[in-house]
Amino acid sequence: MKNRKLRKLMGLGLGTMLALGTITGCQGNGEERDVAEETKADGSAEGEVPTLRLISWVTSSDPKTKPTYELIEQFAQEHSSEFKLEHENILGDELKAKIKTDIASDTVPDIFIYWGSGGNSTMLLDSDVIIPFDEYLDESKEIKRDLFPEESFSRTSSNDTLVTITTGLEYGVWLCNQELFDQYGVELPKTLDDMLAMSDTFNENGIIPFAMGSKGGNPAHEFVAEILGQMPDCEKDFENLTDNYTIDTENIRNTLDIIDTMRENKLFPSDTVSIGDWDQQFALYNEGKAAMIYAWTWQIPNMSEEMAEKTVIIDAPKMPGGTRDTSNFTRAGGDMGYMISKSAWEDPQKHDAIITLMDYLYSTDLQESALYNGGTIPARMDVEIDESKVTVPMLSEIINYAKGKESCPNFPQTCPKTECWTDFADGFDELFAGISTPEQVIENIDNSLAAAKGN
Repeated sequence: MKNRKLRKLMGLGLGTMLALGTITGCQGNGEERDVAEETKADGSAEGEVPTLRLISWVTSSDPKTKPTYELIEQFAQEHSSEFKLEHENILGDELKAKIKTDIASDTVPDIFIYWGSGGNSTMLLDSDVIIPFDEYLDESKEIKRDLFPEESFSRTSSNDTLVTITTGLEYGVWLCNQELFDQYGVELPKTLDDMLAMSDTFNENGIIPFAMGSKGGNPAHEFVAEILGQMPDCEKDFENLTDNYTIDTENIRNTLDIIDTMRENKLFPSDTVSIGDWDQQFALYNEGKAAMIYAWTWQIPNMSEEMAEKTVIIDAPKMPGGTRDTSNFTRAGGDMGYMISKSAWEDPQKHDAIITLMDYLYSTDLQESALYNGGTIPARMDVEIDESKVTVPMLSEIINYAKGKESCPNFPQTCPKTECWTDFADGFDELFAGISTPEQVIENIDNSLAAAKGN
């Protein structure tokens, strides 16, 4: 803000000097012109356009995202009279470190992709770094709330403030390698008891029964939410977390006990940390080393055609204490979306250009490109999916299976303070590895929440 004021003062100072010295200047052809007309009211030179810094996960090096990247670059060229685009790519959790560093150095990009869930975005609101997303929606003539499913906003809000809208929907589904189940004479599981019963057979034959681990809370945090979603009145557990800063409830104790039972019965790999994180988990299944997996659709583009032919979707196995009909339950959502820097939004040179670029980032053109090239399910409800153009194995089948079913938010990511997210992640890592008991995990996370509430 100080730098912007300084630039304005410098521009006004220059205008004053010109006015005091000479009102006219000479062009090379000897014609006179009004020099004051070369400086706009905000101090910028006539004809100068603002530079917008964009950070996305869309890269030119990835074949799945390259077409979308090129569309963004083409759009920027077509609007070069309005803005100049600097498009950067920072992938995965490195983005979190980047944004935290930018906050400290006051160099936050103008528009950037980020996790919209409260556990990630609250720090951005608390630091006055981003604008509430409704400020953009109120001014945009192209993008409105009703283009997107209302239920998706729970994953992109912090304490009821919408911070972004997801660029693509995702579904969490249970997948089984039917060939392995047939080879070893194991029935596809319908309950937790079925899963426990299959453990010995697969382990004896060198097959991991269930590809699930936890490293930095990935992918475990989605799996915890999956099981909790079966529990009675689980919405109250979400309210209890955000209102009372505690996870000590019967449903959550039951959820963590179920995970501990899975671990004790060797459903998971022996080292849940080394195979934790998304890519390692899915690689085990894709390589035929694991019999089943709980996966999200953004992983499906990594599945080979051969594995897709062996894979079947199953309803979530029913868990003890669960009351939900799992045949009508598939967790859905998406928490990655574009956020707008507050300082850029308040800059009169950049304001309108930001709206123009944001409108395109959420356009049907980019939603369709992401679907047909990368397998990202459109967040916009007005995008008609042409199944003949879907090239990702199993994606159309998964969309048809999951669309319209009941869902629930991601429980850990609804935590009211960003600093608590690390303690959630650490707790899950320790639970899956058998380092901490469910009781210890709850106690540690509750201590973290209490400290955050005090601040």
